[in-house]
Amino acid sequence: MFLRLIILCAGALCLLTSVHLQAETRDWTNSEGRTITATLIEVSGEKVVLEMKGNHFEVPTMSLSPDDQAFIREWEKSASMETALDQEVEANWDGDWPKLVSADVSQDIEVISEDEEANDYRYASDHYLFISDVKLNTSLVKRFSLLFEATNQFCRELPLGMVKPFRQQRHEIHLFENYGTYTAKGGPDGSAGVYVSRGGEGNILVPLTSLGVKKVGSNFSVDYDKENTTLSHEIAHQLTDYEYYAPGARGWFTEGMAEYIAHSGYRSGKFNVNDLQKLKDYVTAFGEDGMRGRNLGDEIKSPRLKDFFEQSYESFTDNSNFNYGLGALVVYYFFHMDGEKDAANIRNFLKGLKYGKEGDEMYVPLLAGRSWEEMEDDITKGWRARGVRIEFR
Repeated sequence: MFLRLIILCAGALCLLTSVHLQAETRDWTNSEGRTITATLIEVSGEKVVLEMKGNHFEVPTMSLSPDDQAFIREWEKSASMETALDQEVEANWDGDWPKLVSADVSQDIEVISEDEEANDYRYASDHYLFISDVKLNTSLVKRFSLLFEATNQFCRELPLGMVKPFRQQRHEIHLFENYGTYTAKGGPDGSAGVYVSRGGEGNILVPLTSLGVKKVGSNFSVDYDKENTTLSHEIAHQLTDYEYYAPGARGWFTEGMAEYIAHSGYRSGKFNVNDLQKLKDYVTAFGEDGMRGRNLGDEIKSPRLKDFFEQSYESFTDNSNFNYGLGALVVYYFFHMDGEKDAANIRNFLKGLKYGKEGDEMYVPLLAGRSWEEMEDDITKGWRARGVRIEFR
C-alpha cells in the first residue's frame, strides 16, 4: 500500500540533507496507481518528504507518477532560484519597528502589454505585475496598487529578516473581472483573494470587486469605500520567506503575522502600525466595520501553547476562525509585549528557522530561559493589561 511504503522509509528522515521550501499540498500517485493527499515538505536527494495528518514520511521519488516527478523537478528549480535571490538581498534584522508605513503615491504605472485577442492585459507598479483579463486604465491600477505597495513596504520595514519584499523581480497578481472566473482559476468560493504557492514562489488571485473596482458603462472605476484590506493577509503570505513556513511556525506565526499586517489600520496607502485597537476589535469582536471580525470575545480559552504551536497546518485551518485570531494575539505579544518589548526573542526564533533549527531546539530563543508554563503566564499577563484574558489549559 502507498502509506506502508512511506512509513517504512520514515526512520531515516533526520539523516537527510534537504532543500526547504514553502509546503505544497496536492494529490500524489505512486507507480501502482494509489493516491493520497499530502503536503510536500522537502526534497532530499532521490527522495521526498511528505506530511499527512501531522506525520512526516519519506518516499522515493521514482516510486511516484511521472506527473509527480515533473512537479518535484519544478519545485526544486524554484528552490535554486530562491537561494540565488536570497544571496543578493540583505535582510532587515536591526531596523526600528515601523509606526506609520506609507506607499509611494507618486509612482507611475507601466503598461507592459495589452493583448485584446488573448484577454491578457499587464500593468506594473514598482514591485508588482498585475495580469488582468480585462483592460484597465493606469490611473485605476495606480489607485488599487497602493494596497499592494504599502503592504510590501510594511514587510520591508518589519525587522524580521525577510528577503522576499526586497527582490528585484515583480510579484505577480492575477486579476479577474468576473468572480466566476476567479473561482474557476482556483480562488476559494466566498474568498476575497488567495495566495497560491508553487514550490516556494506563488501568485495572488484577486477578483476586481475585492479591490473596490466596479464597472461603470464600458469603463471601470474604484469605489473607495469598498477597499478590501483583508487582501493584505494574502499579500503578506506572498512576501513571507519560505523558512518561516517550517513545521512549528507554519500556522501560528505565518497566519498570525498575516493577520497582524492586515489589521494594523490601513487607509489610502498607509498603515498605522501603532493602532492596537483595530487588531483587538478584529479578534475579540466583529472588527471596525462590525462585519469581518473573529469575535472570540475578551475571555479566550486556549490550548496549551506548545500544542498550539505544534499542531499540523491541517488542524490549524480546520479551526481557522479561532486559530487565526489567537495567532494574531500571540504574534502581537511577541512583537510588542515580550521581554524588553523589542521583539528580540521572536527575531532570534526566526533567525533559528533561517539556520534550519527544528523540533524543541527551534523554540529555545523564543522561550528565552522560561518554561512553557512561564511563557504562557507572560502572554496572559501582557494581554490582561490590555483587556483580554487568555487562559491556557
